[in-house]
Order: sequence, then structure tokens, then C-alpha cells
Amino acid sequence: MNDPLMPSAIPPIPEPEINWGYNCLTSGIHHGRPEALWTLPLLQAATMFTDNELQAMVVGRIHTDALIMVHRGEDNPEWLTEEWAQRLKEEAENLYGSLLEAKLDELNSYYDSPAYRRDMTGIVVRVLDNRLNPHFNPLHNHDSVNMLCRILGMSACRRAGA
Repeated sequence: MNDPLMPSAIPPIPEPEINWGYNCLTSGIHHGRPEALWTLPLLQAATMFTDNELQAMVVGRIHTDALIMVHRGEDNPEWLTEEWAQRLKEEAENLYGSLLEAKLDELNSYYDSPAYRRDMTGIVVRVLDNRLNPHFNPLHNHDSVNMLCRILGMSACRRAGA
């Protein structure tokens, strides 16, 4: 007996559209993933996670993004294979330590600079005058896990080759 409330055939669930701006390996505008883990300031993440934990997450994301490109991209060139994704992961693992150290040094230098201190003093003045732009973000533009993934991923891509 056919139940009028139950469809006779359940339509297939379409795969969600990929927002390529979230993929740390694609060219063009990179938004980064919106989840709180990926938007954490890099200095904070380096304090919260052990070196091995942060590396596992960052390299894992790069590898996942590479596999998304391999399996979900359209008009993939013949070099975009699982072997390429594996080479890219290995390159990211090799580059990780030196790149993280360089980024942390860069961020620490920025936050310790006289120019940054002067900017922060100006921020306090604007807050007290109720004139601070609501979209103001006091972080260096590379101070996020998203940006580490992007910088490391793109560097690994260059080394993994086409």
C-alpha cells in the first residue's frame, strides 16, 4: 500500500558545493576556513597545542585540501593525482618546522615593535572616545592557523611540483 505521506523514491542528496576560497591550496582569494580552530591566532595555537599536535592538524588539513582538489575538482590536469597529494603532504611535513619558526619570529617581532605599540596606544584612545571601527582586528594579517596552512600549503605545492 502506498502511503501518500511517504515519497515513493527518496531523491539523492546532492553533494555540497565546495567553497574553493576555504581550500588553502587554490589560487585566488583565500578566505580560510571559518571554524574557530582555523581562525585562532597562530601565537595562541602554538601555545595551546604541542608542536606535534599543531603539525598534525596543519599538515592533515593541507593533505585533505589536496585530496579535495584531486577528487572534487573539475577539469583536473593529469598531474593532479593522489600521488601528488601524498608528495605535497611529505613536502609540508619537511617544511613545517622551519616555516613555523620563521612565522612565529615574524609575529613576535611585529608585536614587539615600536610601531605596533604606538598603534595599540591609538586604539585605546579610539576605544575611550567610542570611535573604534567595529571591524578592527589588532592581529597581524598572518597571525592565524588559516594563514599558516595557506603559506605552508602553497610552499609545499611549489616543491611537490606538477
